[in-house]
Amino acid sequence: MDKALFPYPPAAPLALIIDLDALAHNYRSLCSELNAGTLCAASIKANAYGMGLKEVAMRLYQEGCRHFFIAYLPGAIELQYFIGKDSFIYVLSGFRPGDEEIYNHYNVIPVLSDLTQVKAWNTFGQQNQQCLRAALHFDTGITRTGLFPDVVRKLELSHFSHTEIICVISHLACPYQPTHPMNEIQRRLFDELRQRFPFAMGSLANSGGIFLDPSYHYDMVRPGLAFTGCSTAVPLKHYKLKPVFKAYAQILQINEIERGESVGYDTTFIARRDSRIATIGVGYGDGYFRSLSNCGELYFKGYFVPVVGRVSMDLLTVDVTDIPPEAIACGEWMELFGDNLPADEVAKKAGTISYELFSRLGPRFERFYINSGVAEEEEPLLLEEDPLVAQSS
Repeated sequence: MDKALFPYPPAAPLALIIDLDALAHNYRSLCSELNAGTLCAASIKANAYGMGLKEVAMRLYQEGCRHFFIAYLPGAIELQYFIGKDSFIYVLSGFRPGDEEIYNHYNVIPVLSDLTQVKAWNTFGQQNQQCLRAALHFDTGITRTGLFPDVVRKLELSHFSHTEIICVISHLACPYQPTHPMNEIQRRLFDELRQRFPFAMGSLANSGGIFLDPSYHYDMVRPGLAFTGCSTAVPLKHYKLKPVFKAYAQILQINEIERGESVGYDTTFIARRDSRIATIGVGYGDGYFRSLSNCGELYFKGYFVPVVGRVSMDLLTVDVTDIPPEAIACGEWMELFGDNLPADEVAKKAGTISYELFSRLGPRFERFYINSGVAEEEEPLLLEEDPLVAQSS
């Protein structure tokens, strides 16, 4: 799509189109790849990867998702108002001392990641004469949060006298490197540790882990980035996921400058010819990376126009000299990423990953949602192997 199609004029000079129908397609496509009986949960951290917690959760719930993982308690409380009471909401950070009553009141499931949390949660249940739900997080090798294997092996029934363990989880360190030995090391360790909790669901795979091998599926997978349709979420092969995000910013001003004149802070760009420079209403304050200064590009009506000069807090500038003057005007919209500039490529040029690009999108972006809510017939997700990636592996 060469032209941004908004349902009404945006109030700000930067906007996102978020296709919830594409999100639903991606959810159903991922489900179709899972082992029979395996649940597809949703990891919707960081405002659902920038897509919008409320909108994403409601659409995924409509599609049949009932298990939601979120980073912190405030998001879990907010989530309660958007989805049905039959949902399971897990907080990956566990809980802080004193928060037990809040978790219990909102029926939120803490993911317990250290022995102190395990004991405190069980003690709270004992004091209130309740059997409280929880999940356990095993650290099988990523070394961030989670119960270390020697701690798990020493856990006793007394630690869970008033706790119902719904599921046990771990997190893969190298899921996007399918031949990395760490994946198999973690899977085998997870197999060992989860034997101590035979009645709990097991969950190991995130987006990348889903496509390593069906043995990584267990009872539940927890994709996040794959819902955005980002190609980096699916290693080794082409898959029929659909991109959800399209980001645009408006042309605020077009200036004509002579050869030798500079543009932006620190005069990092000096025109080598008489040029036309367009000022665009987006900057690093909105999540557009400053590292794209003098190396990024935007898309406009068939032209890829280079970012010139420093990206500033609210503005950036692009060289539109090669676009015919009659084909461009103030008030028109340029694509930051979307149909013509894949988010993966923009992030790579910025020296980062699409996770960061999406999660940094600021509140000044006005968000427009496509949401028909109409089910569609799904095509098989898996297509053919990518020969270039296969060679590099």
